[in-house]
Amino acid sequence: MLHLAWEIAQLPLYTLWREETPAYIAWAVIHCTAGDGLIALGTYAAASAAVRSIAWPWESPGSGLAVLWASGLGWTAFSEWRHVQNLGSWAYAESMPTLAGIGLAPLAQWVIVPGLALWCLREWHPVRAPADSMPPTGDENRRH
Repeated sequence: MLHLAWEIAQLPLYTLWREETPAYIAWAVIHCTAGDGLIALGTYAAASAAVRSIAWPWESPGSGLAVLWASGLGWTAFSEWRHVQNLGSWAYAESMPTLAGIGLAPLAQWVIVPGLALWCLREWHPVRAPADSMPPTGDENRRH
């Protein structure tokens, strides 16, 4: 939901906001949000590999978030450069702040959204339950 909200909020910073039909804009938001989901999975996997734990949000939140930020920013910078500068897949409006030709809004997305998501996760689920404290599933007495 956070990436969807971000994609909608940054629409005016792209030319499609003024040049495309509402249907195309809706498709672009869905497409980009799905891409964000894949990037999020990849960056989470990179963080998990780097800290050697999928539970890094509770065990090593600082280290995991640093890896997630680095991989998310790296991918986003490459993708924005490739799609804007090389392929012309999309274009920035004049209102988009840039650094070295890369839009700052998509870069900020990969700092703010993961940081906020990690904060929410840790607030709403402050302690990760150990595996042996999970409720019974009914499979305990089945023969294997």
